[in-house]
Amino acid sequence: MTACFEGLRALLQKKEHDMKQLLTVLLLVLVWPTHAQASNGDASNHEQSQRSQYEQELFKLLSRLNEMTGVPAYSVAVVHKGSTVASVSSGFTNLEKKEKSHRESIFRLASVSKIIGATMLAELAMEGKLKPDAPIGEYLPQLDRKYHPISTRQLLAHISGMPHYQAKDYDLYKRHYDSAIEALSTLKGRNLLSSPGEKYHYSSHGYTLAGAVQESISTMSLSESLPAFVARWTGRKTPIIEDIRNLAPNTSKLYSLSSSGASEEEFGEKSYSVFGAGLSATAADLAQFGYQVIDRSHRNPALKALLFSPTYTTAGTAVGTAKYQLGFGWRMGEDFQGRKVYHHAGSTPGARSILVLYPEEALSIAILSNASWVSAIDEMAYSLASLYLDSAKARDLKSQARYKASFDESNGSGEIKCTDDQCYLANESTSFTRWLNKFNANGKPVTDWPIYAYSSERGDRLLMVNKVGIRTLLANGDADHYSSTIGKSKTYTIQLIPQQ
Repeated sequence: MTACFEGLRALLQKKEHDMKQLLTVLLLVLVWPTHAQASNGDASNHEQSQRSQYEQELFKLLSRLNEMTGVPAYSVAVVHKGSTVASVSSGFTNLEKKEKSHRESIFRLASVSKIIGATMLAELAMEGKLKPDAPIGEYLPQLDRKYHPISTRQLLAHISGMPHYQAKDYDLYKRHYDSAIEALSTLKGRNLLSSPGEKYHYSSHGYTLAGAVQESISTMSLSESLPAFVARWTGRKTPIIEDIRNLAPNTSKLYSLSSSGASEEEFGEKSYSVFGAGLSATAADLAQFGYQVIDRSHRNPALKALLFSPTYTTAGTAVGTAKYQLGFGWRMGEDFQGRKVYHHAGSTPGARSILVLYPEEALSIAILSNASWVSAIDEMAYSLASLYLDSAKARDLKSQARYKASFDESNGSGEIKCTDDQCYLANESTSFTRWLNKFNANGKPVTDWPIYAYSSERGDRLLMVNKVGIRTLLANGDADHYSSTIGKSKTYTIQLIPQQ
């Protein structure tokens, strides 16, 4: 009996020891994740804090831009390495109902539609289904034979010879087309302006043909192939084909600008050229698409070479302008700091838009708005993106009492006026600001121009909100002198004069 009790006591002691070990392990398991989660939470909170600072700056700038231009609404999104680091909207998508612009607001993409269509066609090329330099007559034998020799690459780089809008297009906006192939009827009777590959002629009608090539190869209408493409590339809800017979929820109203303010416009059909100007999206979804282009082209050198290699005329001249070259629909250039960018902008009734990719920084920025306004929207996109890329921090301007400004032998000076959260170049009247006042009239000329100061490791800068966008002036080695190149060769300079 004693032996039994001793055995039982030993067993209980062993179980107690095992239980203590188990409790110790459980305690470690419970405590360690909590610590890890707290650390991750701190990092996340820090990241959110940094993100919100950037978003606050964007909102402040966009709100001032609403006032300066009279454009009712803006929406901006920035995606870096796959994460949305900013999604900011300002103003109203419906002035009558006072509906505010927000993350889910949908805007017309105008000609930004072209690079989405071009990327869809590039996907077909990667699958071996499209030969970019083959005559499109191979894919669309029903075409007028004068179009047969044109290649898809020539269509996307605007060297096909196809014309842009003409007088005969007065009723294009009245009829709906269910497919790009059906919309080919709009091209009847249009002669080529030059032989395919010979000269640059910007043409949305060329993208009508490109859309028909997509439909012929995929054997699907664009209304079927676009949603499938978006699902594969981003999994987002937009871009979508605008259907004015049944507009998507959250679609912004369209506005035009005049001296009396913003006036609502009717929706006109864009189904005659879906790839040319017929898509709509949220800024957040568009920026995510842009990042996916960066990522996929980085992982697929053949895709990168197709999309972003210069296109040449039959004479061997690279297609483009002084600011960019044209690839497979995409434009390639540099921002004001020499960073490589891929981009495309758009303008149509009720919309002004741009998508810019920074391939080496893995950053994409989309800017959408609901009025067709005169703007240097590419410079605006570069200005907003560089704030993030350079980790720029807002700097107080209140200690600067006066300024001097110069542009093209025109000089001016005045006070820097500051309120609680805003500073202005008061009474700035150089020929540069007189020129700016010609655009986007909203009642009266501007005399006081909003100005913001930032510091960063890549140099101090001023951001000037004006009638045609947001422009960066970089410090010229001296913290008090800032300048920006205007056009091809002119320079606008601001000198800040500290208080004595």
